[in-house]
Amino acid sequence: MEMNALPLRKGYNKPAKRVGRGIGSGKGVRCTFGNKGSKARAGRTKRIGFEGGQTPFYRRMPKYRGFKTLHPYDYATVTFQLLSIHFNDNDVVTTEILKEKQLIHPLYKSFKVVATGVLAKTLIIKGQATKAAQKIIEEKGGKVEVA
Repeated sequence: MEMNALPLRKGYNKPAKRVGRGIGSGKGVRCTFGNKGSKARAGRTKRIGFEGGQTPFYRRMPKYRGFKTLHPYDYATVTFQLLSIHFNDNDVVTTEILKEKQLIHPLYKSFKVVATGVLAKTLIIKGQATKAAQKIIEEKGGKVEVA
């Protein structure tokens, strides 16, 4: 099919509305802009958020100043899945080893093991663990020693 053979859409050839061509046209005098006022003048658009002189919503709301934690690097969370991938049976897991293997950010002071995923190995954890994680580690024959 050629571009020049495409059928025209309905309303494609609709002529533009002719306003301001005399009172006899029915769209003379006020040209469909209504009576006097700012909306009848040239350049009559209002900015986005304008509420007619009332204090706009974005100025009524308080400024968002954010939030910064006081201790962002206290402890990192480590999952069973991460431990199963990067450690072998009977390995000792410490904060230093996790930092060496780049599994946690170097600024973290300690780590906490959470019971997410499946633990497939026996590990000795020298750090913190949640109660559920500690129970699963001990069932597998591992140990949790709070450093």
